[in-house]
Amino acid sequence: MTAIDEVFAPGGPIEKSLAGFEARPGQLQMAQLIERGFLEGMHTIVEAGTGVGKSLAYLVPALRSGKKIVISTGTIALQEQLYNKDIPLVTQALDIPARVTLLKGRNHYLCKQKLENMRADRLLAPSRKMQQMWEWGARTQTGDRAELPFLPAYDEWEQLDADADDCVGEYCEHFRECFFFKKRDEAKFADIVIVNHALFFLDLAMGGGLLPPYDYVILDEAHQCERWATAALTATLSRGTIGRMMRKLHRSYIVPGHFDAEFERGMRGFESALASVPGDRYPLHANESAWPALETMRDSLYKLENWLYASWHDALKRKPQNDAEAERRRDLAMRAILAHQATIERAQSPSDTAIAWVERSDADSSYQLNSAPYDVSEYLRAMLFERTQSVVLTSATIADTGSREGAFEFLKRSLGVAEAQELIAPSPFDYPSQARLYVAPPELNPKMPHFAKLAAPLVEECLDRSRGRAFVLFTSHARLREVYALLRERIPFPVRLQGELPRMHLLEWFRTTPNAVLFATATFWEGIDVVGEQLSCVIIDRLPFPSPGDPLVQARIESLEARGLSGFDNYMIPSAIVRLKQGFGRLVRSKNDRGMVALLDGRAASSRYGEQILRALPPATRITHLDELAGFFA
Repeated sequence: MTAIDEVFAPGGPIEKSLAGFEARPGQLQMAQLIERGFLEGMHTIVEAGTGVGKSLAYLVPALRSGKKIVISTGTIALQEQLYNKDIPLVTQALDIPARVTLLKGRNHYLCKQKLENMRADRLLAPSRKMQQMWEWGARTQTGDRAELPFLPAYDEWEQLDADADDCVGEYCEHFRECFFFKKRDEAKFADIVIVNHALFFLDLAMGGGLLPPYDYVILDEAHQCERWATAALTATLSRGTIGRMMRKLHRSYIVPGHFDAEFERGMRGFESALASVPGDRYPLHANESAWPALETMRDSLYKLENWLYASWHDALKRKPQNDAEAERRRDLAMRAILAHQATIERAQSPSDTAIAWVERSDADSSYQLNSAPYDVSEYLRAMLFERTQSVVLTSATIADTGSREGAFEFLKRSLGVAEAQELIAPSPFDYPSQARLYVAPPELNPKMPHFAKLAAPLVEECLDRSRGRAFVLFTSHARLREVYALLRERIPFPVRLQGELPRMHLLEWFRTTPNAVLFATATFWEGIDVVGEQLSCVIIDRLPFPSPGDPLVQARIESLEARGLSGFDNYMIPSAIVRLKQGFGRLVRSKNDRGMVALLDGRAASSRYGEQILRALPPATRITHLDELAGFFA
């Protein structure tokens, strides 16, 4: 087999297949290290700065290995790039035939049985969009929701999706031609299976079954792994989850109406109790009035469980093909009921490494109860890193120091990685000439009550110099609204506020509107990809530490301090570094891009931790006066 350095060498297979390809030392180093990890059964961690070409760096050794590999990413855009562009390029360049599939979660696929039942029950579709979905369902060859020219409303797509709680599997008359099971069978025989982090970590949480067995794993955008692993292990009780449970019951059974009324009363009391404590997120133990409301919900769930146990056969809406199908439907319905009961029990008696917290939705101000482990490291160590021959963790933003020594300690501690070979592959971009970092003067402190009035002129000047083309990001909704109110009439560019449109529509507006300015919260940019000069400026109101009032953050800090470690040094600072590095990654995506990050937090220039954070960022030219931008955006 050709040595891997020859694959990337001038005149080599990659250059012959990819027009404009330039050999990059960091890309070759990354590919060599990953191939060594595959051959010797070692885990690998690589920070690949923007422009390194990390996708090709891990695809080449992956395809050369001849092993079954799962590649998990955080965004749909990267999955589609891998499937449609990068993997075909590498297979052609290396002349290696490979079976590749992109596998999505069940609810991305159409259920033929649901569609058939719905059309049999109704002469007309309940909406124009549903009529379009019916017509699409009759002709689609894949059942993939992504084929639709619009994003269907959740409550409508739920009536047609291949959700596990509605699926009787082999007892379904459409089982052999089921879109989801055909795709899952395709994954069984594939060499490369591409998934997203949500599906990958849900498969881990379920002990397998969603993904086929694999030899190696590549986790791209690995800075998101802790969040997705926590989400997969989170149990939730809310109006939404109870509503879904009841709708699914009604699809299969003739359910007595008093249950709907009883759960509606219970949810009103539950939400009222949760709303009695101020805040968008707080630990459940801070709310004594929640316990009686939880007991009421549990009693209602017990009654529903007993009714289903007694009526599971007689109350079916449609006659089953056999008793086995009826039993499967009963088990599916019972699973949802028991899951809610378990959520309440977990919340009332959390384990030593778990926490229960209350969260209020920004979208509709409804409340939900969540329970999850605040530390997923031991779980991931046991379920992933000790069971898989080689796991690759890579991202443009996972090193949490400015030096190579101990650069991945935060990631390794968070994910439970005991040993791994490590590499920081530097970006080939010229950050000193392509990027600017403006740090506000030390006297500008976000904790000051009049911060908004002092920051607004700086925001306005930044936007004037960048000609819009900016995200203006805040760590709190209150500060966001305050500064927006001060500036919205003064900004001579198209401007929007987060919440005015759905997230996807806001992004589309920003991408297609020249000189657009978007005011949003600091978490808005996660997973966002805006190519070219359309995004040339990112303004951040303060150092992006995680909220110390967040129950999960509190629990993680307390856990560190119980082990004699500083929560601030070992959690808050690394988290802020990773978030800030994301900003640079959004701005400079090619050798022709130019951009500025403006940090309006004067503590970055006047504190020990501020300097530590700034040292870990890409080497942009640091400026202290905005007039130093003269000519930069010309």
